[in-house]
Amino acid sequence: MSEISFRWLTNQHSLNLRPLVEGKPAFSTIHASELADPTEFTSPGALMLTLGLVFRDDPEGFEHYAAALAAAGVHGIGFGTGLAFAEVPPALTRACSQHHLTLFEIPRATRFVSITTAVAQEQARLENNAHFTFHRQQERLNHAAVSGIQALIDEASNQLSAAVAVASSSGAVLSQRDAEQLSAASAAVEAAEQTGRGTGTSTSTGATITSTFGSAGRRWAVAARRSEKFDSYSRALIRHLSGLASLLLDHPDGNSHAILGALALDAQLAGVDSPALHAAFHLIASHDLTDVIYVTASTPSRLARIVSEIGKAEPHSFVRPEQDSALLMLPPGTATSHLFKKQSRYLRVSALRGVAWQELNPALLSSLQSHARSLPLGTVAAFDSAAPTWLAEPGVSEALGARRAATVNRLAEHDAQHNTELLATLRAFLVGNANLATAAAELGVHRHTVRARLDKVEQLCGVDLANPVTRAELLLLSIDS
Repeated sequence: MSEISFRWLTNQHSLNLRPLVEGKPAFSTIHASELADPTEFTSPGALMLTLGLVFRDDPEGFEHYAAALAAAGVHGIGFGTGLAFAEVPPALTRACSQHHLTLFEIPRATRFVSITTAVAQEQARLENNAHFTFHRQQERLNHAAVSGIQALIDEASNQLSAAVAVASSSGAVLSQRDAEQLSAASAAVEAAEQTGRGTGTSTSTGATITSTFGSAGRRWAVAARRSEKFDSYSRALIRHLSGLASLLLDHPDGNSHAILGALALDAQLAGVDSPALHAAFHLIASHDLTDVIYVTASTPSRLARIVSEIGKAEPHSFVRPEQDSALLMLPPGTATSHLFKKQSRYLRVSALRGVAWQELNPALLSSLQSHARSLPLGTVAAFDSAAPTWLAEPGVSEALGARRAATVNRLAEHDAQHNTELLATLRAFLVGNANLATAAAELGVHRHTVRARLDKVEQLCGVDLANPVTRAELLLLSIDS
């Protein structure tokens, strides 16, 4: 259950609550009771609502009442006035101060049910936000894992605000990222070396969590450490981290090949020409010919899954991952729709077959990218040179720069700051011929949600999406971003 701050509650002006004593900062549950000792029916972290009816003739009994609640772990008391007591009894105010309980007054006009309803709605909102954040964090770990174990550990450290490390049973620390002068390396080594523990187990000691994994005699452990305890979502994210690390470390040869592929593609795009680069591409080229594909996916996690599946189907492929897209180079004749199997409905794929690997350059990559992003979701298509490749020309790029900053870039910044999906929604709407149902199906949300997001897009960018010229302009900007 999400904690709610007392400050948030007393700031709900419609409830007219009056804070009196500042004690514990937050509460997790809320109860209403008129018992003289309700501790049997409450729980730690609770907020107790009461009218004090049982103490109408014995106000001094509030001392024992507050002491018992504090001993039971209750964090605060909301006291209703105007019925049994015209004002909050001084004895209760003194007792709450003494036992560090938050106290606020509830006027006669405010019903207890109004408070409990407000709290339930806020907790539901916080839980929804936590779920959304957790899924976003999973996707970011998935994306980082494509770049290797160090990128995964770095991203996990960022998402958890913790020191993170992974170690092997030999005592070697394979990767680590410290945080706030804390290190998780020793905890990872200790967990990996504990032969009595089975793989797949995890332990938590205060603000340190370890998880072990491995197969076929190979054993590793991930450890995360920070100054405050991990909540349930953080613990779930650490389990997800452990699973991703297992995928990487249980297949070290494949991971090395992925690194080689990314380096080879980066070198080729940078214009490097060396015997080593020729040797690398000859692992996949036949007579210097390869199939090149550019893939965009509906989510980074979906991209990570399809890249992993392609790597298993074509172990000699090279991949250069981005946020929600990837450039892949495959042996000639392998870039067919069958390569993507059931995943194709979540992808946009531009395929260029039988091209010399030496022809791969930034201009061609930009053309492939523009073509792929212009396709409807679920399309695997041969590269179309008639696609808007002129978007990459310097003069055009300069002319569109200002509009991109005021539209597409603004949406991307808003998405990053507020965990929204405005840019993805706009793209789905525009590529889907301005059809709300098509965009909703692609995004997996209701049409009303798409409409609400598009209203926000119009507000942020100062555009009218009912205008077909505006839609055409935004389509070009969005597929080129």
